[in-house]
Amino acid sequence: MEIFCHALPKIELHAHLNGSLSKSTLQQLGCTEQKIFKYDCPNTDIKRVFDLFKVAHSLTNNPTNLYIATKNVIKEFAQDNVIYLELRTTPRCGKDMSEDEYIETVVRAIMAKDSPRTIMVKLILSLDRKKTHDEQLFTLNNIIKFKKQYPNIIKGVDLSGDPSKGLFIKELFQKARNNDLFTAIHCGEIKNFKEAREILSFLPDRLGHCTFLHPKYCDNSSELWDIYKKLQIPVECCLTSNVRCLTTKSYEEHHVLEWIAESLPFCLGTDDKGVFDTCLSQEFLIAAKTFNFNKLDLWTICRNSVEYSFASAKEKELLTSKLNQWSIENMNHDSRNSCPNMKSTLI
Repeated sequence: MEIFCHALPKIELHAHLNGSLSKSTLQQLGCTEQKIFKYDCPNTDIKRVFDLFKVAHSLTNNPTNLYIATKNVIKEFAQDNVIYLELRTTPRCGKDMSEDEYIETVVRAIMAKDSPRTIMVKLILSLDRKKTHDEQLFTLNNIIKFKKQYPNIIKGVDLSGDPSKGLFIKELFQKARNNDLFTAIHCGEIKNFKEAREILSFLPDRLGHCTFLHPKYCDNSSELWDIYKKLQIPVECCLTSNVRCLTTKSYEEHHVLEWIAESLPFCLGTDDKGVFDTCLSQEFLIAAKTFNFNKLDLWTICRNSVEYSFASAKEKELLTSKLNQWSIENMNHDSRNSCPNMKSTLI
C-alpha cells in the first residue's frame, strides 16, 4: 500500500507555504542546525506549533529566499506525485519586502519556466486573523489587485493564524467573494461555537480542519453539526497535523470518522509538511491503515478532491482525465470491497 500511495496522482488542497519547508530547504536558506532541531515537532500543543513557524518566517523575509522556498516546496510536492497543489500563504511585509513584493515573488516562483510540468499550482492568500480590520482590509485589497493581474494563479482567500486570537470578519470575505475569489476558511480548530456558526453561515467554498464541529468533540449540542450536515461544505482534513497539535487524541479517534460515517465531503491534506515531517503520500497511507481504506477508496478521495478544488472547469476535466487514465493503467476496478461510505461526488 505504501508504494500505491506514493504512485497515486494526488490532489493537495491544504498546504501552508512556510510550514511546508523541508529541512533541506531550511539549510539552504541558512538555518542553523540548532534552529532546525527546534523545528522538529513532536506531539505538542497548537500554540507551540505557531511558535515554530517563526523559524520559517525568519528565513523567507526577503524575495530571494522566498522565491527559493516556494520553488522547493512545489518541487517536493511534485516528487510526491501531487498533480494539483493549492499553496496558501499570508502576505507579509518587513524591512526587506513589501506585501506586494511578497505576493509577486510567490506568483513568480509558481510561474517559473523550470517548475515541474507534472504539477498544476494555484495560490490561496490568507488574512491573518490576529491583525486589525484595517490591516486585513489592506491585505485583501492587495490580494484583489493581484487577482486581477494573475486570475489563473490566485484563486482564493483563507483566514488563518493562531485560532485563539482575532476574529472572523464576514464583510472582508464577502468583499473577496464579490471580487471572484473563492473562500477556504479555517473553522473549528479550537472550541469556539460562536465563530464556527458565523463561518458556516457565510457558506465558504471549503472549510479547514473543523475539529470541533461534532458534539462528540466539542461538548456542545448537536446544533453546529446539524447546520453543517445541511450545508455539506467540503472539509480539508489534516490527520498528522491534528494529532501532533493534540487537538485530536489519535488517528483512530480523528473527527474525519464522522465524515466517513455520514458520507460527507472531505479531502486529505498535509497542512505543514515540514513542521509535521509528513507528505501527502504518508497521509494517504495513514488513512488506509487507520480507516481500512482500500486502493479504490484512496483513488476516490483524489477524484472527489478535484471537484472540491478551485481549478477551472477545463482544468478539472484535465485532472479527472489524468486520474481516470492512471486508474485504467494501474488499478483493478473491482469496487465490491470499497468502503460503503466512500462515495464519489463526480459522475
